[in-house]
Amino acid sequence: MAGLKSWNEIAPPHLDIVNGSFDEALFAADLGLVSKGEGPQDYLDAQLFVQKTYLTANLRTALVEIGNRLAGNPAAKAVHRMQTEFGGGKTHTLLSAYHLFGNARALSRTRLARQLSSSIKDGRLPQATVVVLDGSALTPDRTKENRSPGRTLLGHLAFQLGGQGAYEGVRAEDEARQATSTAHLVALLKRYTPCLILMDETLEYLAKTITADGDQGALTTNTLVFIKELTTAVANTPGACLVATLTASHLEDFTGINHEDLLERLAKIFGRTENVITPVEGDDIFPVLHTRLFQSTGTPAQRRTVADAYGDYYAEQFGDALPAVYRDPVYRDRIEAAYPFHPELIDLLTHRWGSLSGFQRTRGALRTLAHSIKALHAEGRISPLIHPGDIPLHDPGVRAEILKITGGSYLAALNADIIREDSRARIEDQRRGGEVEKLRLATKLATTAFVNSFGSDKVPGASDAQMTVGVGRPGLSRGALEDVRDTVKNVAWYMRYEGGRYRFTTEPNLNKVIVERESAVPEDAIAELLEKATKSVVPAESPWRTQTDVLSSADVRDEPRLTLALLDPEHRVEPSAPGAVREAAHRILSEYDQSGRTNKNTLVLVAPDTGALGRARALARTLAAMRELRDDVHRLKRFNQEQQADLRERVVRAEDRLPGLLTTAYRHVFLLANGTGGSPPTTQHLDLGLPRASETVTSRVTERLRSGDGLLDRLAPAALLSDRFDLLPADVEAVEIEDLLKAFRRFPRLPKLASIEVLRDCLAEGVRRGVFGLVSGATWQAADAVIRIGEEISPDEIDFQPGTWLVRAARAQALRGPGATPAYPSDTSSPRTGTAVASGTREPKTSEAPAPRPPSAGPTSLRLHIADVPADKVRDVVKVAVLPFAAQGAEVRVELDVSVRASKPIPPHVIDLVVEEGLGQLGLRAETYEQ
Repeated sequence: MAGLKSWNEIAPPHLDIVNGSFDEALFAADLGLVSKGEGPQDYLDAQLFVQKTYLTANLRTALVEIGNRLAGNPAAKAVHRMQTEFGGGKTHTLLSAYHLFGNARALSRTRLARQLSSSIKDGRLPQATVVVLDGSALTPDRTKENRSPGRTLLGHLAFQLGGQGAYEGVRAEDEARQATSTAHLVALLKRYTPCLILMDETLEYLAKTITADGDQGALTTNTLVFIKELTTAVANTPGACLVATLTASHLEDFTGINHEDLLERLAKIFGRTENVITPVEGDDIFPVLHTRLFQSTGTPAQRRTVADAYGDYYAEQFGDALPAVYRDPVYRDRIEAAYPFHPELIDLLTHRWGSLSGFQRTRGALRTLAHSIKALHAEGRISPLIHPGDIPLHDPGVRAEILKITGGSYLAALNADIIREDSRARIEDQRRGGEVEKLRLATKLATTAFVNSFGSDKVPGASDAQMTVGVGRPGLSRGALEDVRDTVKNVAWYMRYEGGRYRFTTEPNLNKVIVERESAVPEDAIAELLEKATKSVVPAESPWRTQTDVLSSADVRDEPRLTLALLDPEHRVEPSAPGAVREAAHRILSEYDQSGRTNKNTLVLVAPDTGALGRARALARTLAAMRELRDDVHRLKRFNQEQQADLRERVVRAEDRLPGLLTTAYRHVFLLANGTGGSPPTTQHLDLGLPRASETVTSRVTERLRSGDGLLDRLAPAALLSDRFDLLPADVEAVEIEDLLKAFRRFPRLPKLASIEVLRDCLAEGVRRGVFGLVSGATWQAADAVIRIGEEISPDEIDFQPGTWLVRAARAQALRGPGATPAYPSDTSSPRTGTAVASGTREPKTSEAPAPRPPSAGPTSLRLHIADVPADKVRDVVKVAVLPFAAQGAEVRVELDVSVRASKPIPPHVIDLVVEEGLGQLGLRAETYEQ
């Protein structure tokens, strides 16, 4: 991670988070339970509670305002309405007021009390009588459950202010479930000032009154009247303060109730006198989370180092591909403030999940984060920050929180794509290996899409930018991230890409439907696709006749034409053990049906690679399934227009890709080569490696054989006389040219000729240059034989039939006798005679005829020094300065001195794996020196 420490090295979690012993109730503060002496000790113990409370600026302002009101400051607001969005919200604020002003004397020496006292009248926290009216804990008319004789909020207020004596003063109104007057309430409050009234879950209590009243509405109306009178009374009673929350957390439990109407009526009542409190807003949530979850979040310098590394990473790797907000210096400040969380994770919980009815902002988020930290810490995975993609959905605690808001219907999607070892994303991680598997990049990308699939956004799902920041971290290249992202999109079963967003649904996507259809694709459909595509990658291009599906020697004819034959897939090559296929290839190359093959040097076989053929076969199966789905009008209606277009594009891409996979598969070339020491021919195996774009099997084989002097488009005349070719032994003066042609077709020791014209051109040039002569007649020594040497001759005149011999130059000259003239060349436009090199008989000798040119003399040994050859010209140099000598039959050896200079360090794997391993496969080695 570019030298950055993992988050858990800098920010150790609380021990109860690490070992999983934390009480989930710690993240579900309940004011009503605390007021009854119930709940976790962290909330009941005032000293412990204030010790773990982080004082945000807004929370401080609210508590100071409440404290001044209770202390008798007439300028302080009396009525406050809580308005919170996330984390350390309304209940925590109410509990802070409950403990600080209900236990002011006991808490006066605490850090929190000292932070507040200097801003409160008289320089100290006022001790007050605290009344808790929690709508979730109170039920109309159930006095036993409420631990109060009161039946209405009025009765509960009086009883909590002054016990039974105060209650007796309002008993009549309470038992009649009626409101009282403002004056009566003012009198009641004055007797017990300073007093603090905390109203929580008010809307929930009103919903209960509707149920208890049998929908008559009297109790609800009287409750609303009481609340109105209470706000007025508090505002007119010095030392009295009211703090209320209007919304409810569980209104989904009360079906058929017009929540919006009740909320609107409440808002109007409080709107007359209220002061709005927002204790936590914006990035105030960061330190709240830190306080509750971590022992420490490191030093400012440590956090800034991480923030700057991410800022540089976003700017350098992605540039304008990321919105400016992520590259702005202000975002570095947010990363520093949110550490060890990525701000995107907290924004996700705040803006998306925070609006969901099934997700309690504070408690749900804290539970999710606590379980996430526990799981990530236990797994020991290294990461500078905790990103959205790092949420461990496989952890039971995290998964339980997620399914609360998504519903159990998404469990199938999680199992199929993310959390199981055999899930689609996990398999992709394992397939790629290396850093991708170590980072679990595919799983994290799928997780990012999943957690962004729910919430208040009008368009669910993660954008490209959100996918990037959801997993991207220093050291991870943009190319790797985007490549894996695009692959996950094409392998996941429940993730969709629509409108530029990646999101999960409960319905299988195209990938899953296609996979399901693949199992029903018949074998003959796959075979038909492969057969058609295979024929397209081995076109019958000069100089080859081509065919496919060669299983045995009887499948490929024994003929003099050059034949390029693709072996049947049954003869596929295992890279680690090509021996079995080599043996089968040797039989086909050497035999024809039940007898020996005559033209052993005209046949080249190509076998498929097992792995690559398997990939081509898998793609053919997928293509067949996609075509079937494309043509299934009824099933296709389940997908929208964008998905249908995606299917059509996939079909086109698969059709384009299949030939390329088959070209890659057919890479193992088998051909006969000369045996050593006079032994029978052996089978040579050439691996063509990976193809370039637009190459075919035919073009690859042609280029490989040409580059190795195994296929000639031009033949030097001297080569026919060379010891290497051994066509004319030293004690033999002549050979029929028909036998020469047959030799090139039959003997694997010789190179393959691209066409018969190669030999014709060679013979014509040899005659012209006087390298040898051509003699036609009954025998080459016949008195009436036509002798051609040292003269122009058209290749078209040369016909490979009995009666024409290649004769050594000296012998041909001797046959002509001293002063002999060359025969007149026949008209090149006239048809050939069929048996003669030239048409007629000898012409009369004349003294004016030029003397025949003797064979040109030249060196028998030569050394070339060619310097400063650029990399892109090496192949050309070999063609013009090496292969021509080999074509002459000379033994050629080349030493390469390669000088490399690069602007950046050369990766060791390029030297060790690419260069040295590649040379090793050629039977060569290199000595490498660092300069």
